Amino acid sequence: MKKIIIKGECLTNYCGKIEISPARRLVMNFFDNGKPGTEIPLALNNARTENHTITIANKIRVVEHLFSALYGLEIFKVKIDFYSNEVPFFDGSSSEFVKILSEFCPEQNSEYYMVNKKISIEDKNAFIVYDPTDDNQLLIEMELEHPYIGKQHFRQTIDRDTYISEIARARTFVFTDESDPRLKNLPPYGIGITKNGIHSREPLRFPDEPVRHKILDLLGDLYFLQKKLYGKIKARNTSHKLNLGFVRKLLSIQ
Repeated sequence: MKKIIIKGECLTNYCGKIEISPARRLVMNFFDNGKPGTEIPLALNNARTENHTITIANKIRVVEHLFSALYGLEIFKVKIDFYSNEVPFFDGSSSEFVKILSEFCPEQNSEYYMVNKKISIEDKNAFIVYDPTDDNQLLIEMELEHPYIGKQHFRQTIDRDTYISEIARARTFVFTDESDPRLKNLPPYGIGITKNGIHSREPLRFPDEPVRHKILDLLGDLYFLQKKLYGKIKARNTSHKLNLGFVRKLLSIQ
């Protein structure tokens, strides 16, 4: 693997830049206006949710799709240098990160994470339930329910190949109403869902694209484990806040 440079427009309409290179462990550095880099630990006490995105150390915003791609491609031992305080957003999925990373980064012999007890977390009509299994794989069964779309359900064993083919292209979405001004001039990313239909610049990539994006986000939040998770997850109406609470429970076991 050689150094990779990733550049792209961000949600706040400026260009973000990241450099990724080989390392013996996961290292993240933040460079601010030419100053020497500051190492940023990937830890839950360093993360917060903000407008449906994840911010690290109050410095680096919208990391979830990059982390999802790294998790999906099973890349955990890298050095990530951030040269802007926001990660490029591209098309609202992780597909561009996957395209760039998979070309240069081979699958690593990653350690795995598994606990030997059932874990659950819930918040109103949302939940995540984890069960250990005897096989070395991660199976996710996700349900998304909302009056505008009814119920969507997707079940998938996650590995490098299935992540690329079934998850990575699923774009972010928002439930909103017809008065939302964004629907009149949709940006080139994401999906707007109202009671009258689905708004997108291009046709849906999957008939159940929103529920697949929920899995994409969950995998990005699992990157805080810095290892592959093995077991079975059954989840419903997840959010970044719930996902991080789930990761916190996993980490508390060992």
